[in-house]
Order: sequence, then C-alpha cells, then structure tokens
Amino acid sequence: MISKLAKFNFAFLAVFAIFIIIFDGGNVLTREAVYHRWVFEALLFVVFTLFWVAVKKAGQKTIFAALILCVLAELALAGFMTYWERGMASTSTVLYMLPIASIALTRSRTYTVAASLLASATYIFASTKYFYDFFNEGYRVQLYGEIFFYSALFLLVGWVIATAAHSSKAKK
Repeated sequence: MISKLAKFNFAFLAVFAIFIIIFDGGNVLTREAVYHRWVFEALLFVVFTLFWVAVKKAGQKTIFAALILCVLAELALAGFMTYWERGMASTSTVLYMLPIASIALTRSRTYTVAASLLASATYIFASTKYFYDFFNEGYRVQLYGEIFFYSALFLLVGWVIATAAHSSKAKK
C-alpha cells in the first residue's frame, strides 16, 4: 500500500506543475510567486524521489522515516500555500488533507490523528502569521472562526480516516 503512495506523490507533482503553469500563463501570479512554487515543486520532487527509492530498496524503519519526511514536506507546502494565498482567504486549504491521508497508510490511529493535529497547527500558524503581517485584510473574529472551523475539520476528517484505516488493519 505504501508503494502506491510513491506513485500518488508523483501524480500530485504533475498536477501541481500544471497548476503553476496555468496560473503563470494567465498572469494570476507574480514572477516571485511562480518562482517560489517552482522551488517548492523541486524540493517536493527530491523528497518524493527519496521516498520512492526507500520503498523500493530500504527496510521498514527507513521507509517509515521517508514517509514522515513526505508528510512534513506536504505540511510545509500546505502552510506556505496558505500564507502565499492570503492566509485565511486561501483556496489551498484542502492541501492539509494530503499528509493526513498519506500517514493513514500506516493504518495507525495515533499517527493519523497526530498528522491531523500537525495540520491544524500548521494552518493556525500560517493564517495567524499572514493576518498579523497584513493586519487590515480581515477581522480578528473572522480569523478565529476560520482557524476553529478548519482545525476542527482536520481533526474530524483525521479521526474518520484513522478509524477506517485502523479497522481495515484489524480485518487482515
């Protein structure tokens, strides 16, 4: 099951590259924003390639360490995209589901809920940082409402995924 995640990661990189090209072609993003996204694309490519190699050739501990690295890279992408897309107004909030779904392949409730907590913490940090860096772009009550809603959503989705993943482990 973990080997399928390596293929998924490369498919995600292709989708992310197309996203960058479309937004760059439409002049929706500044040159600096396009550059930052391509740098992140390259970094993710390196991390996902290391994961793919680990899945093919390494032992279980190395594969798990590479999986954790993938999850952290996905969280970093989600956090940076949240910040780059105006914090709580970001349309990339769905990216926080990637690390939750990725770690769920371990079929561990603990790791999946932990990924949900890390997703919440990353979202809170990125949204709050943007809010205070560009203070007049929203209301504090709006920030707190968004943080509560999305953090709760990440935890609830993580809980459901963790329960489903763990129950499939018990059936085997």
